[in-house]
Amino acid sequence: MKRILFICLFSLPFMGAIAQFSKADLQKDFSYAEKALRETHPGLFRYQSKQQFDSTVTATYARIRDNMSGRDFYKVMSGFISSIRCAHTVIIPRPNWADTLRTARFYFPFQIFFIGGEPILIINRSRNEEISPGAVLLKIDGRPVMDIIHEIFSHLFADGFNETLKYRQIHNLLFSYYYNAFISQSDSFHIEYRNREGQVKQVTLASISVAEAEKNMRANPVNKQVMEGIRKEGKRKFDARDFYINKRKGIATIQLREFFGGKTSKEADQKLGEFMYSCITKTNKQQIRHLVIDLRNNAGGYDSQGQELLSWLIQQPVQYYKSMHTITNNSPFLEKSSISKEELKELAGGKLLIPQPDGTFLVTEQANPTLAILQPKPNAYKGKIYFVTNGATGSATAEFTAVAHHLKAGTFVGEETGGNYTGGNGAEFIGLTLPVTKMHLNIPLVYYRNAVDEPKEKGRGTIPDYEVSYTLQDLLTGVDTQLEFVYKLIEGKK
Repeated sequence: MKRILFICLFSLPFMGAIAQFSKADLQKDFSYAEKALRETHPGLFRYQSKQQFDSTVTATYARIRDNMSGRDFYKVMSGFISSIRCAHTVIIPRPNWADTLRTARFYFPFQIFFIGGEPILIINRSRNEEISPGAVLLKIDGRPVMDIIHEIFSHLFADGFNETLKYRQIHNLLFSYYYNAFISQSDSFHIEYRNREGQVKQVTLASISVAEAEKNMRANPVNKQVMEGIRKEGKRKFDARDFYINKRKGIATIQLREFFGGKTSKEADQKLGEFMYSCITKTNKQQIRHLVIDLRNNAGGYDSQGQELLSWLIQQPVQYYKSMHTITNNSPFLEKSSISKEELKELAGGKLLIPQPDGTFLVTEQANPTLAILQPKPNAYKGKIYFVTNGATGSATAEFTAVAHHLKAGTFVGEETGGNYTGGNGAEFIGLTLPVTKMHLNIPLVYYRNAVDEPKEKGRGTIPDYEVSYTLQDLLTGVDTQLEFVYKLIEGKK
């Protein structure tokens, strides 16, 4: 099954001036979405009780007003969907809203990066040459920036109570999309900031377009150091797959930025298997004792890719998924899902989905082969393993890290992953278009239980053994703080 965090959709909330709607029409849209969620979403009560959800429905319904704009209704709906706490339950205004983004002129003229909980202006995308990268953003239009961030967070989609994914979602230009959609539509920003010398200053700057942002970023001399740092890091860090060995240090590094690589899971698994075979064969042949697996910004893909990767890192058969279930095998909404008509007939037959006393349907191994016991590869790696993760390590990749962490397959370094440790919701999806506003709602159909113990903190991702955040100096100079930490850890310097 293919699952990925819908980060690509997070660029869509921009909504221009559109028609207003009657209260009755918007209530119709809301009721349609509510009915679909109640009938099909298996994780609706994963983080809340039915009573809590009912209360949220009542409160949300009461917020719908007559002559409400599409923008304001989207704010209502995104807040409602966000409260479900599922990264794969997503609502977007309309699939084609992204067409306007390249020409839109609402962008905040800085790139924001959070360090130690503080919003740092890491790249100056304006023409102003007084604000050097490294300044701390304090207020926008008189409002404390952390108040703004928390309001934006209430509209974003993430698993459980995790926030590392949400911080990743507002890096770079994404902050501007959310600010425009949920906070204010303005052609200028009055900001208060604290520069690196500790002085608090204020300035008003115009909003910009993407083209202006890219041009100013390169032209503004205050960005010289950070741009050199970006060039130093190079293109390699963004490659989907990469492998290199430092024989002198005895360290091999595998970089995986996605769990795709093919049109089908079978094709993708074959390609990943060939890649891993090459990597592990070379690593074993050169007797490399330390293997680093970099999974940062790997937002997921095919579930089977995580299993393929793990099979090269274990010595005994293991269980990967404990169970999967759905809450319906015959809802009319399934006709709008990613499941074919032939598969729907099979599901209703009772062999692929087994009815349970609580009204759910247990997914069988025949229906989803990833439920089978995972066997290790004959030449699996036997040295020490280190996993590097961040908040954008999500979906199928977050499930891999949870299982690998549970099995104590290696040492984890970086940030908490962006998925729930015990599992998420996904596999197959329903795509609905709300009848009046035409907003698009994505609903997952299968509830996953990873084969892990219950963690101390419910609804959190995989917590690394060593939580390592970037430092300002490293960001400015292009040093990979987390990867360097791993190398020093291996060398015994940490």
